[in-house]
Amino acid sequence: MRNVPKLRLKEVGQEALMKTKPEDRVPLLMDDVQALLMHTLLRTDSPMNPGRWVALEKSAKLTHTTVLLVEGLTSDDFAEYEPEMPECRKIFQHILQVVAPSDRLVEELACVPLSDTHKDILLAEYGSLEAAMLGCKDHLLIRRSIFNNIAGSDAGVDADYSELDLPSGDKFPRTQLLLSPIQMINEDYPLPLTGSLKHRYIDYITTNDHYAPVTPKSPMFGLDCEMCRTSINASELTRVSIVDEQGNEFYETLVRPDNKIVDYVTQFSGITPELMKNVSKTLKDVHRELKNKLPPDAILVGQSLNFDLNALKMMHPYVIDTSILFNVTGTAGTKTKLKVLAKKFLQQDIQNSAGGHNSIEDCSASLALVKLKLSKNIYFGDQWLQDRRNYHKKASRIGIATQQEVQRFGAEATTTEITTTLFGHARKKNKKSAIVTNADNLDNFGNYFGEAIQANADVKNLLCFQKLDSDEAVIEQTVDKCLNYDFNLSCVQLKPEDLATVDAKRNKIRQIDGWIRKLYGAISVNGLLVVLLAGGEVSPQSRMAVAMVETRKC
Repeated sequence: MRNVPKLRLKEVGQEALMKTKPEDRVPLLMDDVQALLMHTLLRTDSPMNPGRWVALEKSAKLTHTTVLLVEGLTSDDFAEYEPEMPECRKIFQHILQVVAPSDRLVEELACVPLSDTHKDILLAEYGSLEAAMLGCKDHLLIRRSIFNNIAGSDAGVDADYSELDLPSGDKFPRTQLLLSPIQMINEDYPLPLTGSLKHRYIDYITTNDHYAPVTPKSPMFGLDCEMCRTSINASELTRVSIVDEQGNEFYETLVRPDNKIVDYVTQFSGITPELMKNVSKTLKDVHRELKNKLPPDAILVGQSLNFDLNALKMMHPYVIDTSILFNVTGTAGTKTKLKVLAKKFLQQDIQNSAGGHNSIEDCSASLALVKLKLSKNIYFGDQWLQDRRNYHKKASRIGIATQQEVQRFGAEATTTEITTTLFGHARKKNKKSAIVTNADNLDNFGNYFGEAIQANADVKNLLCFQKLDSDEAVIEQTVDKCLNYDFNLSCVQLKPEDLATVDAKRNKIRQIDGWIRKLYGAISVNGLLVVLLAGGEVSPQSRMAVAMVETRKC
């Protein structure tokens, strides 16, 4: 058993298990599932590591991967009809809840914005392969999975903002500085997820009822809050300050906490009893006013902004955090105080008043730092990124990466090669992949797998696409041919009549259970089977999917 690949869930994975109590469950993101698939296919060359939620031991012993994507079911369906799936329960130890986009599911799963030839150069450009991947992806896919009140984007996953008329002073799109959804989770930003996070943020609201897609022209606003200690032994909001990009005061107010202030912590907050004497505005008043004032595509900027949003008890999808953007030590993950950043980069002395912090001063400094970075380049203010860039420049001189590759990257960085698919990566590694579907509308497949659809044209037949008439045909084809490929993606779109009645849904779920048994029996020993039950177009408002992952034992 020493040479058998094994999946071992980490704490994040354990929290996402369907058997975890709903109030304690924290779902994974579709990026997490994609990271596992990429790792099984490309091993050490993978642009993402699934280590956030799972450890794949003895991964080199994996023989191949088969993925069954069933569009039309949700985690609620699985929870309700699990007794109808005995084979599933027998096979899978790991059945997890996943936040899934309500549409474009195949794209979110398969779109991989990295070219193998540019791996090291992208690493230098973004600081990490994960950052490169997330930096090139359409963030709206996963953001819309979490904030389901973000409107759809006409630009789509192929959006290229490099040719846009950027705001005056910007040298690159400000969207590149946004925290990714995974970063927001890791940095404890409040998000409208389920399980224990939902319980933690039960009193929180979103900053807008309906968001617009974020673009390089979306307005930025600096935000800073001050808190005081109250009788419940907690810090509560007492001041909110917001400035716009021109440095004008956009919103400024003192806030009366719900509980009695017992410590004004004036040396830090700048709040005094005199200031609070006649304040009557409550947190609910602030919520109402900010919802009315902030544009639907506003980008909030701040230093460790997670603390401010938690103080506000508000959630926002588009944030830029200067504590992450600016790394003056060269050590990854190290954060520098705003006071130090303002002195070093803005030549400003802030937070010097004996009367405590000035929140207008702080949020203005954060916004000024971001504007300064946008006027320079992605490396500015980040010693760690600069060190990586210098390493690769040196590497090019000694032959690790050629100067031509470095120069070519500059010309190709905004081409569609960057936004490729995991099948493209597999082909470059001489790995064989197959896509089989019963989807009636092949537009989405054509956008991403067009080469395979048009020709099956690769001379080595490394990439195969088949459109079949029925879901049963998809399963039978996969069962018959899966051993011929390193990676199999079988996409089954359920029809409305499959789910029209309780009996119809029960029968379809029993049928799916049979599919799973057949597929597990068809893969080789040490093969990996992944099953995704997702909402798809049949239920566009359903965002919670189920992911099942297991390796085939002897």
